[in-house]
Amino acid sequence: MKVITCFSYKGGAGRTTAAANIAAALASVTGNVGGIESPLRRKVALIDLDVFSAGTHRVFEITNNDIKDHEICCVQDYLREQMAPGLYIERGGIKLTHECMKAFRMSRGAAGNCDTDFVLFPARPDPDSRFLVQKQHENVLIELLIELENRKPGFDYVILDGESGTRQMADIGLRLADIVLMFFRLTWQHIDGTLNTVEDLQAKTQIKPFYLVPTCVPLVHGEESVYRNGAPGLDELIRLTEHVPRASKLDEFSQDHRDRHFWSNSGGPINRLCVHDSLFLKGEERIIVFDTEARKDCAAQDYYRIAAEINRLHDPSR
Repeated sequence: MKVITCFSYKGGAGRTTAAANIAAALASVTGNVGGIESPLRRKVALIDLDVFSAGTHRVFEITNNDIKDHEICCVQDYLREQMAPGLYIERGGIKLTHECMKAFRMSRGAAGNCDTDFVLFPARPDPDSRFLVQKQHENVLIELLIELENRKPGFDYVILDGESGTRQMADIGLRLADIVLMFFRLTWQHIDGTLNTVEDLQAKTQIKPFYLVPTCVPLVHGEESVYRNGAPGLDELIRLTEHVPRASKLDEFSQDHRDRHFWSNSGGPINRLCVHDSLFLKGEERIIVFDTEARKDCAAQDYYRIAAEINRLHDPSR
């Protein structure tokens, strides 16, 4: 089993939407639907570790009232009460067949296209509920990961939708990871913070695979004629998209870490993996990899390609 932590130094990078769509793509069981080219057929669990700004459940069209009405045991409950991992899995896991998943299952094409063992462990969406991250919570989460790995059938991937920034839960998520996906926008603050986090991660822990994944990347070179030639601001957008990665040393960093990144302004196909702006989502945060209406959407295809590349490079069955 591989643990993938999705991290972003700043909010607004689209980390949660990407984590959920990549998890769904890994759990795909059919192809030629939405952004899925061929099924990856993996057993996947997705855990929301953003205990202060819970939101992964919303990407699956699960409301805050759904969590409350169905008395779902959330991540904070598990950590606070330090309950038995097996009990938490039964009380906190939302499978594809759960009533809470009905909207995702039916209206977004997941039925028949996503593995029925796919499970989401949400965090409690209550900003008024106080929660203190403690050192022992890391060990409690390790116990949960061990339980998930030993389950029959076991899980191939556990994806942690981590916390933004450098707070304690964000650090825990990075330490638990076998693989780290670092999502960021092509802006100065996002890039500088992300590269600083990579350096800190390398200094504190055993070097582990990490991948730089730019998000909200504008379609500025005429792909599918998204932008009209001569549109106001287009020339400046093209210039900044090319200039900021170079001036911020993102391109230089990528060249020095060719085996540990998906981004490069000058590389081949693998080095150009990113998450493009989605004109189909229109600001929504939801699963689109199974949506037939999103078949030509670049972001839906990007989520699948990242999932497929991760699976190729880190196949847990090897």
